[in-house]
Amino acid sequence: MIGISTLMFFIATWHLAMNAFRLVEGYVDHALSPGGAAAYIGNLRPWHHILKDTLYATQENLGSAAAIYRCWVLWGQNWKIIIFPSFLLTFNIIAGYMVCGLYSTVSSTETVFDPRLTVWIKIFYSLAVVLNIITTSLMSYRIWTTHRQSSSYASSQSHLMPILRILVESAALQLVVEIVLLALYSQDINAQYILLESVASIVGITFNIITLRIKFHSIDAVGSRNGSNNGGTQTIGSMPMRHRVQVNISRDVEENDDTLTFTK
Repeated sequence: MIGISTLMFFIATWHLAMNAFRLVEGYVDHALSPGGAAAYIGNLRPWHHILKDTLYATQENLGSAAAIYRCWVLWGQNWKIIIFPSFLLTFNIIAGYMVCGLYSTVSSTETVFDPRLTVWIKIFYSLAVVLNIITTSLMSYRIWTTHRQSSSYASSQSHLMPILRILVESAALQLVVEIVLLALYSQDINAQYILLESVASIVGITFNIITLRIKFHSIDAVGSRNGSNNGGTQTIGSMPMRHRVQVNISRDVEENDDTLTFTK
């Protein structure tokens, strides 16, 4: 998980850096060129545009792959569960990089709404939404069924339902953005660029926020459990604080003739 998290952070940062580079180039160096900054930024052929969208496609597919891996772990490393999502991911990888490859073949005046691109882009956006729904549903169902089966045997409140809420809430952030992006692109609305350039960061945020929130919840759960086991002793994380130690002193009296001997 730490390796995937680091890679996602690097890709998201690189993607933002490329966007900043393109903005400076467009509005400073090419502001007075024919067509101005809009023509420069809208050109699909330059290497920096292809690289930027390649980073986005990589981040999207990496997030889907991480979600599939989580499903595999939750379902007891059952390969049958992830066959269909893995097939969709493979096709999504092809669609994403196909779009990046086609950028170099279009004219400098074409936009992302060119007919040669729209089919592959819609496939990529649609599969990203479907993969998000499938993986989140599989993980949520697994957690919910485990909670239902174990609730009758639990002596305390189950900690699985808060994890389920964390998973659904965090995944919903990415899902909503992807659905709106797909809707805007399908209607040929340029506002889709706003969401497009934010997805790479949102995918990384979604992945890491699930990991962090579940980790913090586990720490709180361990702290609460240790607190109850120590008779209410306060805890910091899972380490109990210093508590009172009770010392009992006993005294025996032994009688020997007229002399009383005391021993402690």
